[in-house]
Amino acid sequence: MNGLVARIDLNAVLLRVELNGLPGRMDINQVLDRVDMDKLMARVDINEIAGRIDIEALAADTDLGALMAGSSSTLATEGVDLERSHAASMDDTITRGVSRLRRTHAGRADPPELPNAQEEP
Repeated sequence: MNGLVARIDLNAVLLRVELNGLPGRMDINQVLDRVDMDKLMARVDINEIAGRIDIEALAADTDLGALMAGSSSTLATEGVDLERSHAASMDDTITRGVSRLRRTHAGRADPPELPNAQEEP
């Protein structure tokens, strides 16, 4: 058997193999199941990959103005909501304090009625 293999020109055989059709006949998932991913990732140089990233092009494609405006708008809205909540709490506290001074304290004040509020059935 070894004598037969020794007489075969493997380079000539491999030149006749249609390599482009080979991946189509393989189950890639089965091949990947045999790969030790930890060993493969240990060979990856993350600094090399990060060095290839074009930060300037990435920043140019990012609309920083819109991003900052959106963030500022969100912060402003949250700030206004927080202040409204504090104002409502202070209003309730002041109302209870005045009620105690007038000796008409009856617990928490009812929330104000909304104009044109429809009654629930």
